[in-house]
Amino acid sequence: MEEQTDAVDLAALTEAYFRHVPDDDLALHDEAALQRATQAHLELAEERPQGRALVRVRTIEGLPRSLVEIVTDDMPFLVDSVGMALNDAGIDVLGVIHPQFVVRRDITGRLQQVLLGAAAKQAAGGDLIRESWMHVDTDLIPPGEHAELEKRLHKVLQDVREAVEDWPRMHAQVDEILAELDSPPPGLATEELAETRAFLQWLADDHFTFLGYREYALEHQGEDEVLTVVPATGLGILRGDRVGSGASRILPPLVRARARDKTLLVLAKANSRATVHRPVHLDYVGVKTFDAAGE
Repeated sequence: MEEQTDAVDLAALTEAYFRHVPDDDLALHDEAALQRATQAHLELAEERPQGRALVRVRTIEGLPRSLVEIVTDDMPFLVDSVGMALNDAGIDVLGVIHPQFVVRRDITGRLQQVLLGAAAKQAAGGDLIRESWMHVDTDLIPPGEHAELEKRLHKVLQDVREAVEDWPRMHAQVDEILAELDSPPPGLATEELAETRAFLQWLADDHFTFLGYREYALEHQGEDEVLTVVPATGLGILRGDRVGSGASRILPPLVRARARDKTLLVLAKANSRATVHRPVHLDYVGVKTFDAAGE
C-alpha cells in the first residue's frame, strides 16, 4: 500500500480531486483535511480488479454525517443512479464530489499510477483506464447499516455497467427487429405495421434509454399460457438469464386473454422501478413474433 501511495503526488492529486468544488466550500477545510480525504480515497482505489466497482461507507469521526466512496469505470448515469439508491434507502445526500481520473493498473488491478494534467491527455496504452472516484457526503448512516448499503450500491453499479456495456447490442436488436418487419407476417394491418416501425425507429433515435432486453417464448402448458425465457438472449439489466423454475411465468387470466391477439406492439409499465438513470417505473416495450400462418 505504501509503495503505491508514495508514487502519487498527494498535493497534486488533492488539487485535482477538489478542482470543481467551489472555493467558498474549500475554505471551510484546511489543506491537511483535504489531503486526508484524498489519501483515504486513494487507499480505497489501490486494488480494483477489471470490471468491478469498489464501494465503502464510513462515518466521519467527530461529525454527524457519513461518507460514501466509490471507485469504478467512468460511465454514464453514475451520479443519478447512486443518488437514486441513496434516496430509496432514505438517506439524504449533502454533497457530491465526482472527479474522473486516468489511471494505470497492472493485470491484477493494482494501481500503478494516477495521471494528472497534460500527462492524462497525452498518455496512451491498453493498461490505461478512465475512472470515476465518487465522494458522497450524506446524513449519518448507523454503522450497522453500512454493509447492507454497500451491497445495494454494488448492485446498482452492476446494473449501470451492464446497461452501458450492452447499449450497442440492444440498439442492434432494434435494428434487427426493424429489418425483420421488412417481411411482415400475414394478417397484420398495413397501418399498424407502419406505426410500429415508426415508433421503434423513434426509440432507436436516442429518444429512449434502453436498460434491458430479453426474448420469451409463448407456450401452451395444459390450460395455461406460459412465458419462458429464451436462453442467452438477455442483455443489460436482463443479462442474467434465469434458469430453473424462475425461467417460466404463467400468465394471469387478463393477460392470457390478450397474449395471442394479432397486435404487433405491447406497451406497458413494469412493476419494478429503474435502478439506472431515473427513479421511475420501467417502461416495457414488447414486440410479438408470428409464424407463417400469422399466429
